[in-house]
Amino acid sequence: MKKLVAVAPDRVEVVEVDMPKVGEDDVLVRGVRSLLSPGSELKRVRRAEGYGRGTWPNHDLGYAMAGVVEEVGSGVRGLAPGDRVITMGHHQQFVLASGLLSGRRPAIPLPGEVGWDDAPFGCWGRSCINWMRRAGIRHDESVAVVGCGLVGLLMVMWSRLSNPRRVIAIDLSEKRLELAKRAGADAVVNPGAGDVVEGVRALTGEGSDVTLHCVGGPAVKAFETSQLVTRNGGRVVLVGHHSSELSILPRQFTGKDLLGASVGFDSGAQLFVDGLQLLQAGKLPVAEIVTHKEPYTGAPAIYDMLIEDPEDAGAILLEWDV
Repeated sequence: MKKLVAVAPDRVEVVEVDMPKVGEDDVLVRGVRSLLSPGSELKRVRRAEGYGRGTWPNHDLGYAMAGVVEEVGSGVRGLAPGDRVITMGHHQQFVLASGLLSGRRPAIPLPGEVGWDDAPFGCWGRSCINWMRRAGIRHDESVAVVGCGLVGLLMVMWSRLSNPRRVIAIDLSEKRLELAKRAGADAVVNPGAGDVVEGVRALTGEGSDVTLHCVGGPAVKAFETSQLVTRNGGRVVLVGHHSSELSILPRQFTGKDLLGASVGFDSGAQLFVDGLQLLQAGKLPVAEIVTHKEPYTGAPAIYDMLIEDPEDAGAILLEWDV
């Protein structure tokens, strides 16, 4: 079968690998769509300092797949060949999922109303629900989302579900800010076009009540932005993973809260189901943030584009049923 592999730093290829072997509690899923997350996946393919895991080839590209059940193990109940499912699988033609909801990467049945292009976003439901619980957004609060890559765009959507007073998207890329508007942001601020702190205060009065820090990788300067745009008494929720040290500015978190987004993370499979139900109800406009949809055979060129200039990319879908 075919699989995307980072065969060397900065180089992804479509390679031939062995088919997975189905165990007693396993489900074999034929891939239809997978979702490529530019920020997270560049960490697995980049040559730059702070990226990569130091071993090549790296087979661990991708973690959001939607497809059709091909085979089930003898211990699996409630799933059968032909069922549509999502699972946290890599970019490959066939992925092995757990047939048990208690498994690490369970196969979750896909509602018939959810189309293939929306389906892989259901894999983000568990994380987004955990992060939103940690943020505890109230209806009378203003929310700033710093960083509008895939995670930031999803958090704009999920923030809207709490009916906050205002959602403000902050990013240096005008393309991503446009995507944030489509995702539901009430206002956008570009730090490269003016004073970001004054821009947020003009919209909120004192600053954001809740700031979701969704930047990762080497862009550590953005963490200073997250601190500065948050009002005294507010809170910063650290969602993104950085590749080098972050600085706390003087007198920032004595009067504010810094919260780790994954503290108390609920790993239950029911949260995937809850996310799918929101997709089914049309409450998450994920189609608005898709900027590229390509057959998996064109994936190496997509990675080349991201390595060269990732700013024009939102969510990227790969088609496996070609």
